[in-house]
Amino acid sequence: MPKYTEVLPSSFRFNSKETVDSVFSKLLIANLFKDQTFKAGVTFTDKYNERGGQIYMRKLGKVEASQTKTTDADGLKFKHTNTQDTLVLIQKLDRISVSEECYDLVENLRASGKSVDKVSEVIESFKEKCQMLYTSYLLAEPAAEDAVGVGGATRSANTTADTTLEALTKSILEDRKQIRVNGGKANVLIISPDMENLFLESASKAANAFIPETNEEMLKEGKIGRLYGLNVFTSNLIGSGTPLGVGSAAKNTGNAAKCEYIIYDKDAFGIAGDIETLRLKDAIDFTGCYAQIEGVFGGGVANPALAYAKIVGEEVSAKA
Repeated sequence: MPKYTEVLPSSFRFNSKETVDSVFSKLLIANLFKDQTFKAGVTFTDKYNERGGQIYMRKLGKVEASQTKTTDADGLKFKHTNTQDTLVLIQKLDRISVSEECYDLVENLRASGKSVDKVSEVIESFKEKCQMLYTSYLLAEPAAEDAVGVGGATRSANTTADTTLEALTKSILEDRKQIRVNGGKANVLIISPDMENLFLESASKAANAFIPETNEEMLKEGKIGRLYGLNVFTSNLIGSGTPLGVGSAAKNTGNAAKCEYIIYDKDAFGIAGDIETLRLKDAIDFTGCYAQIEGVFGGGVANPALAYAKIVGEEVSAKA
């Protein structure tokens, strides 16, 4: 057990003689967390979620229509087909939990009164971890064609870091075009704070293509506008940089740190999850309780043809 060293608050004297009392404010300096970018129905779908540990979704094979000439000998006959479907699997493999000790004795002896809402802190920490988990689903390796489980977004062919708005816009449009070529339509664009800076620094160059968001509530949730029909969100869940201080949002690592943007159809990105516990549980070895929450989750991109992520410096296969 580490040795505890008492550090007392310092005091000072007015006029070098009179000692001034020290008091503790009821207010706290709030912690900073990751953006709550992923919301059901806005940036992902929860329509695949069912009560169970794993969920199979049927993916239909494409029915082939035939074209004949009416003057051919068999031109008026049907060509029969029987197309098989395949199964796509989401497994709830990931559990997130928090259990915070809440001591009645400590709270009762605070001269300033109760100043910490432990339940609120537990929930915010849980939500942050969920957002980071959802990001990892979106940035996981894309699923192979014959894979059963879901994977992440297809990788953008462009892996060079963008330093100008023109380069960023060109890259986004290329991936948007590929989704259209695939037969889909993208409606969500998530960009890193670095990429947001390119928009802010060169706002005039975006001209009428970028429509800024003016709704205060939407701005608080990270939506900054629309670009070529895409709802644009800025998020510190992706991008480089080192947060300052232990009370700041967690640092991005791996693909999340190297990701500039993700463009996709929100209905292609599915999250299946259940929050099983949110409670205050009486403690048995001290006077107080535990503030607890837990949930199980799974998710990924159901159709990788509808989602692209740009990861700087990552090698991309010819298939992508």
